[in-house]
Amino acid sequence: MATTRVQVSTLPTGATAGTFLRGDGTWAAAGAADDVFWENAQTISSDYTITASKNAMTAGDITVNSGVTVTVPAGTRWVIV
Repeated sequence: MATTRVQVSTLPTGATAGTFLRGDGTWAAAGAADDVFWENAQTISSDYTITASKNAMTAGDITVNSGVTVTVPAGTRWVIV
């Protein structure tokens, strides 16, 4: 599988070096300076569909709010570790 890298000269509003965009549209720190930590929320509060032909991983325990659906298309996996 090919990997595409993109370099931007201007970060999006709210972003700084070493941050990532959360599912709720806010920016969060990526962890240690050497990027060895990944942090995720503990509650899924809106519907989410894993991208077809990709897999997803979440560190648990995870709560899926009532009425919220996580869709895992055929051929993909969602692993909770």
